[in-house]
Amino acid sequence: MKLIVSSPPHWHVKLTEARIHLDFIIALIPVVIFSLLNYGMHGARVIALSISVAMLTEIFSRKLFKRKLTLTDGSSFLTGLLFALILPPSVPFWLVIVGAFICIFIGKEIFGGLGSNPLSPVLVGWAVLEISWPAYLDYHLASVGYNLGFDFHLPLTMLKRGGTQAIADLGLMDLFVGNQVGGIGSVAIFLVLIGGIYLLIRRVITWEIPMAYIVGLLAMGTVFWLGDKTAFANPLFHLFTGNAMMGIFFLSTDYSSSPFNRWGMIIFGLSCGFLTIIFRAWSIHVDGVVYAILIMNLFTPLLDNIKKKPVKVEVNTLERTES
Repeated sequence: MKLIVSSPPHWHVKLTEARIHLDFIIALIPVVIFSLLNYGMHGARVIALSISVAMLTEIFSRKLFKRKLTLTDGSSFLTGLLFALILPPSVPFWLVIVGAFICIFIGKEIFGGLGSNPLSPVLVGWAVLEISWPAYLDYHLASVGYNLGFDFHLPLTMLKRGGTQAIADLGLMDLFVGNQVGGIGSVAIFLVLIGGIYLLIRRVITWEIPMAYIVGLLAMGTVFWLGDKTAFANPLFHLFTGNAMMGIFFLSTDYSSSPFNRWGMIIFGLSCGFLTIIFRAWSIHVDGVVYAILIMNLFTPLLDNIKKKPVKVEVNTLERTES
């Protein structure tokens, strides 16, 4: 008997789509609470509106393309939640609607639905808004008026405009616990990290992409920092600001748009880290996380080809003789 042993995945597991998405949502509950405590009804408005529009868009898309309704798998709920958590608190309601619609309809359903999207739906929606209406995603202006007890300037913007002198008063511990301006949930670095560890413990995600992303970001950040310490920040500053931590655990690990094999995932994560720092250092964009992950999403089919060739195995069959 000749069997062909090919590359993984091979195993059938008991995890369901609904269970996976539920674990992601559970991991984000502390971040949601942080958002509500910081921004009150403004944060609740963004989160509720984003989730509602995402779910309604999935129903509309499924009806339009005559596909089976899949609302119960929690995918659209999770997409809407993640999208909301990287938005500023006072973003106009119409922009939330447009962005959440783009996430589901263009980012996912137009490609065939869950499992068929080549790009992370959340990042597709955010990138369209950032390119089309950047003035409405001004995190500095969006945070003015809230009694948060810290500077209303986006740390990455301060670094871009004034170099390391502008961020000299920003302590890493303050950034780590969320005392900074940014997305209503993505700035809760400590809580996002806890959520990521929960996903790793639950084996919903594996260590390769998050660890490689962190290593790539810190390594490239160190190169720039050692090159010019007056213009480029300590690499830990980059890890604790912007959408970095959210990107590491929740955005880059999207099943459909990231590689499935170990070396593919490691290369993917390292490249995301490298590109994040390059975008932050040399591009007009202050935070390169979204674009770094989107670019690497395009290379996922190529990275999926990094796998062992199928091996033919000879299996001896034993003939049973009856006595």
